[in-house]
Amino acid sequence: MGALGASALDRICPKSVNIVWTDIVLNMYAKTGQTRAHRGPALDLKILILDRMRARKPFPVWTPVDFVDLGPRAAVDKALQRLAHSNDIRRIDRGLYDVPAVNRLTGKATTPDYTAIIDAVARRDQIRILVDGLTAANQLGLADAVAAHVVVHTDARIRPIKLGKLTITFKLTAPSRLYWAGRPAMRVVQALHWLRDLLPTDQTRILKRLQSIISDPAHGAAIRQDLAAGIQTLPTWMQDLVRGAIGQRHSSNGASKMPASRP
Repeated sequence: MGALGASALDRICPKSVNIVWTDIVLNMYAKTGQTRAHRGPALDLKILILDRMRARKPFPVWTPVDFVDLGPRAAVDKALQRLAHSNDIRRIDRGLYDVPAVNRLTGKATTPDYTAIIDAVARRDQIRILVDGLTAANQLGLADAVAAHVVVHTDARIRPIKLGKLTITFKLTAPSRLYWAGRPAMRVVQALHWLRDLLPTDQTRILKRLQSIISDPAHGAAIRQDLAAGIQTLPTWMQDLVRGAIGQRHSSNGASKMPASRP
C-alpha cells in the first residue's frame, strides 16, 4: 500500500470505525427483526385479500363473507380493518369495502357503484333484495336517468347508506311482494314496472332491448326460463309484453299473442 493510502488510513480513528460498523449492524438487525415481526399468517391473509380485491372480480364491492375461504372470520375482519386503516382499501359502510379508482381529472377517488353496493349488502346480510324499477332499467340499458334516491325492497331492517348526494334506502317488504327478489328475471320485471307509462310511445324500442337481453349468451337462457316460469304472477299488460319478448304463445283462449320477432 502506498504512503498516501497508509497516511489516510492512519487519520481514521478506529473508534469511529467501530461506531459506524456497529450502527450498520444494529440497523440491519433492527430491519430484519421488524420484517420478521410482521411476517406470518396475518400478513399473508392481508396480501391474499388485497390481491383479490384489486382484481375486481367477481365483485367491485366486497364484504367479509367473500373471504371466508381464506381464513377464519375474525382474522378476515381484522385484516380488512388494517387494510382500511392503512388506506390500501376503502371502507364504504359497515362490512363493505372496495379498492377505489382514481379520477384522472380530479385526482380524487371515484364514488363506488351503488348497484354493486346493493348486491354486496345482500351477500353481507344474507337477505333477499328487490331493486327498484329505475335502478333495474338503468342496469339493463332501458333507461339512463340519474337517481338521487334508490329504494331497495328487502326482508330485513337495514339502515340507509349515503353516497355523496345519493341515498340508498332499504324498505322492509312483505314476503308476498318479494317473489322476484334475487331471481334471474328480477331486473326485467322491475324495469318493466317503471317503464309502463312509456310503452304506448316506446314499446318497439323496449321490446327490441328485451329480446337482446334474453338472447345474451351468458345470462339470457336463465332470464327467459325464469320469465316463463313466473309469467302468471305478472300483471296482464306485462304478460303480453313478456310473451312477445320470449316468443311464448297464450293458449288460454286459443289466440296467440305477439309472436317474437328476431332481434
